[in-house]
Amino acid sequence: MRTGIVSNSTLSLPLLNYLHSAGEDIIVFSAEKAVYDKGAVASFCAGAGIACLHEKSSGQSLYDWVAAQHPDIVFVIGYDRIIRTNRVANVMPHIYNVHFGHLPEYRGPNPVFWQLKNGVPSLAITIHRINDQLDAGDISWKKEYPNEPFYNYGYVHQLMSYYLVEGVSSLLQLKKRGQTIPNTAQDEQKSAYFTRPGIEDVCICWKTMSATAICDLVKACNPWNNGAITFYNGFELRITDAEPVSPEEAGAAKENYPPGTILDTSPLLLVACNHNEVVKIHSLVVNGTLMPGRFAANYGFSIGQSFANI
Repeated sequence: MRTGIVSNSTLSLPLLNYLHSAGEDIIVFSAEKAVYDKGAVASFCAGAGIACLHEKSSGQSLYDWVAAQHPDIVFVIGYDRIIRTNRVANVMPHIYNVHFGHLPEYRGPNPVFWQLKNGVPSLAITIHRINDQLDAGDISWKKEYPNEPFYNYGYVHQLMSYYLVEGVSSLLQLKKRGQTIPNTAQDEQKSAYFTRPGIEDVCICWKTMSATAICDLVKACNPWNNGAITFYNGFELRITDAEPVSPEEAGAAKENYPPGTILDTSPLLLVACNHNEVVKIHSLVVNGTLMPGRFAANYGFSIGQSFANI
């Protein structure tokens, strides 16, 4: 059985390595940005001896590749182009997309960011059939796992790149045994679409965000945005690690300071939040320099001064 992998993302590499080591017949199509006619996926395939067609260097389209190679099943991972199913249905009826989020609640191109920002209790990786609507095809496999406090955007993607191996392997075994691959329709009443995050989505709004919401945003912004954005004395900075603390632990928070006010700088950098909550900032970045929160006073942060919105 021939398995096709369509991917522009290095998140597919653990899967490719697993399938290759298992002796599977795999072929790869990639349209990622190329350096010297090869992207990271194509370069990995070249080193491992996996047949890989790079769209930009070959001049062939995905549809040409499917027609020429006739894969029995295809998995799409991090491919940022719309696939017209009517152009492949006659030669390849089984094509699946890997979505790093809950469906249908988190449709769109960056579900990990939005799940972390929204502080969902659990994260998910979902494999679904591709149809003519974005992220709307029947679900064939899903793995759900708790949203842990130590997770961030980068770590979650790496984690799911390994869960991906489990999901694809499960569906391949069903197909090899001639068993029916599950197809569960999505509940359209729960559907929601989230766009790629814009500047306003990665900035802290001190007046409206709770301490927990600020920390969730920090998780969602690391490492790709180098933290959640805020401003101090007119200068942009990014918070890279923070956690909520209780008003009792913070002490000074009982005085009802305006959100964004610096309450303490030593030994902890404590900042007032909405609803009399407090956030403890462990680290932040200013002009590309990482600054530990415990040294905030040395870097010019003063009690009573405030962080500001965009």
